[in-house]
Amino acid sequence: MKNIHKPILDFMSYYAKKLGDDNVISVLDKLSIDNEDEAKKLLSFLNEMCSHVKQDSSNNVVVLNQVVCTSDAEKVCDIIEDYIEEIGYENLVE
Repeated sequence: MKNIHKPILDFMSYYAKKLGDDNVISVLDKLSIDNEDEAKKLLSFLNEMCSHVKQDSSNNVVVLNQVVCTSDAEKVCDIIEDYIEEIGYENLVE
């Protein structure tokens, strides 16, 4: 995850903190997914994050100094899902 651009990680961190997801916060802090369980939890978080982004978008919530939109979440999901596939957990990605 060290090669993932900081705004992507910051976006995820914002929502991980907002949702109180300590598992994702831990993965983001260490910048690595070390096992299948962490990969599963991260993928589950992405789904929850997208739901919240959709709500926040309709309420004009500002994240990282701009009004959040669903395309932001889609970019994050694409990048993280690709990363999870690259590290060997492609079976988990739908």
